[in-house]
Amino acid sequence: MSNDSIPMSDEDMYGQRHPVENPDLIAAKLEELEEELSQLSDEDSQGWKQAKAKCSPDLINDDFKLMFLRCEVFNADLAAKRIGKYWNKRISVFGQDKAFLPMTLDGALKDDHISLGVGLARLVVPAKDPAGRSIIFADPSKLDSTKYDRESMVRATWYVMHAALESVDAQKMGVVMVAYPKHVQITQVDRKLMKLNMESIKGCIPVRLAAFQICHPPEIFSIIFPLIKLFLGERLRKRIKVHSGSDERVLEQLSKYGLTKDRLPTELGGAIVLEHDNWLSERKSSSL
Repeated sequence: MSNDSIPMSDEDMYGQRHPVENPDLIAAKLEELEEELSQLSDEDSQGWKQAKAKCSPDLINDDFKLMFLRCEVFNADLAAKRIGKYWNKRISVFGQDKAFLPMTLDGALKDDHISLGVGLARLVVPAKDPAGRSIIFADPSKLDSTKYDRESMVRATWYVMHAALESVDAQKMGVVMVAYPKHVQITQVDRKLMKLNMESIKGCIPVRLAAFQICHPPEIFSIIFPLIKLFLGERLRKRIKVHSGSDERVLEQLSKYGLTKDRLPTELGGAIVLEHDNWLSERKSSSL
């Protein structure tokens, strides 16, 4: 099935179009994906081949592959390349001893409880945007380089991203990142961590970034913003929305994207209290 023949929705508020899925489309594209995966170069497929040999089958099944197809709007060639990059990067980030374990708190994240507890990136639960996108809230003022290992913090970001992708709607429609750098200090601007996180998002983790909503940029934003744009790359730069002014003005601007108070954390004047420690505890109890 050619990509041009895939039925697509109208453009949404972010200018994105989404495939209209049906069982025939999914079956045809999964078959195409297998063919494209078989044609990856030895270098690009190195991690994927290890994953097939070492992972439990349920970790690399059709549901796993479908996340990558959705991320690449059912372009099987691009989805295969992303799977290759994903596994190469996952091995680099987690190491051979943990890369092939389940993406759970007792699995691949078993040694990262300190970084996870920092709460740099937190999933806003149970809220979604009106289209069903997961919302991730990022607060860089949480960072204290004396209390975390940079590589471990990257693994924590991977975990939160994968938690967001547990929602099929988020796989289809994407994720909204809401950044809150209002209280960040220049000493908390970790350029290396920022670069490592962006390298994982671009072309690796199967997440469609619908928007990067930056709220209440601080005075040092003129220093941070060029770094953000550099690490995001051209395509993701177009997803950036910056909201400044009073709390009321920022809330008004966010509401234009369906991000009303009932979908936002209290830090932004919303109604949702982010109980991150409880969220982690509940997920651990559920073997997630």
